[in-house]
Amino acid sequence: MVNGHSKDILMDADCAVVEVEEQLATESLPPAVSAGLQAQASNGKLVKVETLTKKGKLVAYEAQVLTKGKKLEVQVRPNGEPFGHEE
Repeated sequence: MVNGHSKDILMDADCAVVEVEEQLATESLPPAVSAGLQAQASNGKLVKVETLTKKGKLVAYEAQVLTKGKKLEVQVRPNGEPFGHEE
């Protein structure tokens, strides 16, 4: 935990940072991202939202969604558009 939120860092064998997932407050999302995640979540509730950064570049926002007692994960691009695949 860092400042009350989670931050996961993936490093390669040479200790270079490859990927960072950092939790953020749902209310701090850009409007297009919030709308995109909610569209992907359908009737589910966004319970945790993270940024996904690879090699220093923001590549996606992802959210854990709770739907009828089941958790799933959805992702959108930084502009809020859906991916055709998982980043």
